[in-house]
Amino acid sequence: MGFTAPKGWDKESETLFIHDSGTRIEKRAYREKEGWFIIPVDLDQEVVGYDPTPEGRDKAFQDFAEGKIKTARKPKKAAEPEGPPKPKRGRKPKERLPAEEGEEGAEPGVPPPAEAEGEEAADKDKEDKEDKDEDEDEDEGDEA
Repeated sequence: MGFTAPKGWDKESETLFIHDSGTRIEKRAYREKEGWFIIPVDLDQEVVGYDPTPEGRDKAFQDFAEGKIKTARKPKKAAEPEGPPKPKRGRKPKERLPAEEGEEGAEPGVPPPAEAEGEEAADKDKEDKEDKDEDEDEDEGDEA
């Protein structure tokens, strides 16, 4: 009682068959009408409907096999060009200096950002000032 799809057709479900060309035969409602429909790949082509019976499905497959329904073939792959590959268009990336070894957080081959150098200098100045303030605090404790 089960229906087997003809050669070149894949059975996706009981109501959907897909041809190697991409054309579909599907049982569905289309324009307020229930039935089997041949749905071509090319959307400019007309959808053709058949009765919603097993006979309607068989007639859809028969009409397709007889060539009554035009189908678009899958496009062929373009031939590979011969010769060396063409250079890519666009701007070349900026060349970066490699990072010095021993720097924290530095990735090899990537220079540290300019802002980080300024922050490190500011942090060092802040630490020096704190050390100086601590020394002055210790001196004041000696005087008392």
